[in-house]
Amino acid sequence: MNIAALAHDPLTPAAELAAAVYSCEDPLELPVILALADHDDPQVRQAVAAQLPLLADPKPEAVIAALLRLTCDPFPDVRDWACFALGTQCPDIDTPELRDALAARLADPDNETRCEALFGLAQRRDPRALPAVARALAHENVWLMEIEAAGALGDPSLHTLVRGHLDGWQAADVPRVCAALRLTDPDGLGEDLIEGLCDWFRHGGPSAKDPKPYWWGVALTMLNLAAHRSVDLASAVRDRLVGDETALAALYGSGLAQDAREHGWT
Repeated sequence: MNIAALAHDPLTPAAELAAAVYSCEDPLELPVILALADHDDPQVRQAVAAQLPLLADPKPEAVIAALLRLTCDPFPDVRDWACFALGTQCPDIDTPELRDALAARLADPDNETRCEALFGLAQRRDPRALPAVARALAHENVWLMEIEAAGALGDPSLHTLVRGHLDGWQAADVPRVCAALRLTDPDGLGEDLIEGLCDWFRHGGPSAKDPKPYWWGVALTMLNLAAHRSVDLASAVRDRLVGDETALAALYGSGLAQDAREHGWT
């Protein structure tokens, strides 16, 4: 039975309808999924918020409008998924309405919703995110996404606050915390990172037989938080590789250069 039939059957349990929405991968079902954004059951609305960003690219205005409404849902899990969808899964969309919707959730009583909104706003470098991140990092206990939001902003005023939260993280989270520390460092992204990448490109970079891409992994973690810093990093590496045409060719053909070009690097 398709989603439309399930939705119109009054005997369909909400959990079954929600499961059908979660498993939907057919863009042709988008109108039906959109109609379910106003469903009475929060399980269904949560599924809609989670699945809408995956069904169309580029995102139609109706998808964004539905997600904007769902950021104000009375149920926190729905708000959480809607803020994640808008803030993280729609990185190419940056409108005043989207920013305002995320900013409205900066004081949300649900911490996961608040953090998703904060990170999405920080990635767009909205000025409202800076005081919110500073307030969050002034507390003794912080969420990882608050640290990541600091990295996305990259404001040097946050560096000392990030340094105060370097301990106690799970091993999988440490690289992201370290990335935020680099991104907020007033002295730049780090000589070790720049020299490490230069050495990697001198030895062939991505096309090398044995690339040993440790520093590329560090860079990727950092750029996942603040993609626009690819311009700074690519420029610093290029300036040190001047005269080494083979290494420069490896740089220009790399993902770093591609990201930097997308942010205006020439």
